[in-house]
Amino acid sequence: MTDDFDFPACLSWAWRGWSAPTSPARLLPSVTSFAGSICCALPKNSTIATTPTRKPTSAPLPSPRCEYVTHVRRVGSPRGYTGPAACPWLWFDVDRADLDEARRDTLTLARFLLRRYPKLDCDDGLGVWASGKRGFHLGIECWPGNRPDPLVPATAKRLALALANAAGVQIDPAIYDHQRIFRLPNSRHAWSGLYKVPLTLAELELPVERLRDLAAHPRGCALPEVGDVNAELETDWAGAMSAVKRSGTMTADGRRVPPVDTPVVPKYVRDFIGFGDVQDPGRAVTLWRCAAALSEAGTPPAVVWGLLEEPALKTGLPPDEVRKQIRAGIAQGARQHGQGGAA
Repeated sequence: MTDDFDFPACLSWAWRGWSAPTSPARLLPSVTSFAGSICCALPKNSTIATTPTRKPTSAPLPSPRCEYVTHVRRVGSPRGYTGPAACPWLWFDVDRADLDEARRDTLTLARFLLRRYPKLDCDDGLGVWASGKRGFHLGIECWPGNRPDPLVPATAKRLALALANAAGVQIDPAIYDHQRIFRLPNSRHAWSGLYKVPLTLAELELPVERLRDLAAHPRGCALPEVGDVNAELETDWAGAMSAVKRSGTMTADGRRVPPVDTPVVPKYVRDFIGFGDVQDPGRAVTLWRCAAALSEAGTPPAVVWGLLEEPALKTGLPPDEVRKQIRAGIAQGARQHGQGGAA
């Protein structure tokens, strides 16, 4: 069954289950899960339409073969995958401590997007969901993102943040990567007991107490129809991708190399070393990411250990776990750097 899947589609369908799969066999390529997760796989030899239409396209784009499967088999999990991805829907996550503030901001963002892209509407290319906890998910059909490319996650992030900023709305910037899980429609949030349910714009104007009532039970979630070509969105997507490309040079396999006048070490690594800051989803993953980033940048393994071991122990991680994550991160970074393994 593992041979039937290829590469992730960023911000697209769904995992079968609540945790990231350890093999492509656990992936569910189901259109009925269109609002599911940040990442999915498409069937091998499948095609992706490059031009939206209400009939099957005559100009499909073949999917890249086996890159995702090869990565999972080599690493043992999807972790660290940076290959081609696709983004059929561009998502916005609006979370606030005050649910009514989140409601107002989501409504503001939805109205802005409808003005920006007049061909969108709630039945054709735009969807709103109560997230089941502190906010709302808003998505727009994004046909330009259907073209698989390693830069799709970064492009989706740049475009989403630019649109939200133009609307005067703050969104969660952390959801735009190859691996982030996105809650499925009609799934129940364990903490709040509420469901992620679809809403109309008219319902989004209701008081939050009424919205909580609507989210107390699953609701029907019809598939959106495929819309026509959206020239404005095509232009905005192309501009965002061009900006991503300008932000650094590209390697032959599509990876971005930072410009020489920008720091090679990511900010989260510097924050972890200097302040012990831990990113979601926790200490172990943050440590692994830091070790991988340093190793990929060419930092000698001994220096990686010297930089990370002490701040990692101060977070409360057991020494064995610290050693395990640093070792694994160095190995992953060495592979990305082309050294063929860890020291």
